[in-house]
Amino acid sequence: MQHAAEAGAKEGLSRQAAQAAVAAKLGVSTSLLYKWRESTEGGSGQTNPLERTVQLLEATGDKRILDWLCQKSGGTFVAENPLSDPNLSRAANDLVRKFSLLIAELSEATEDHVIDPEESRRLRASWNKLRERCEAFVRTCESGDYSPNK
Repeated sequence: MQHAAEAGAKEGLSRQAAQAAVAAKLGVSTSLLYKWRESTEGGSGQTNPLERTVQLLEATGDKRILDWLCQKSGGTFVAENPLSDPNLSRAANDLVRKFSLLIAELSEATEDHVIDPEESRRLRASWNKLRERCEAFVRTCESGDYSPNK
């Protein structure tokens, strides 16, 4: 029993050390980190940075903020948009067609062995649209809505 208590105490100390390290990295106090965890509705907590980010998104409507955050994390943001065609067989065929168009666009852009900034911008825009369509298709399938007759 004492061994478990000692292990718990060590874990608590390592958690405190981790909190102190995070606070130091952010340049804030550990008490502020704890306040960020409390509810702001009761008046005891402070609005944490993630809540402020949501407020910023709502105030500006600028999705580039999400894009930037995702890029900083090594990823990309993909919005949840509904399928434009409720018939998933047609939607799947449309995805294949759009992929082939993107591949053709890539092939054309690389013919001269140079991709200029405008070509990069167009490729990125095409890829982002296609990625959103694919995400909508997969989410629809995951929700159990895959039926050729829908």
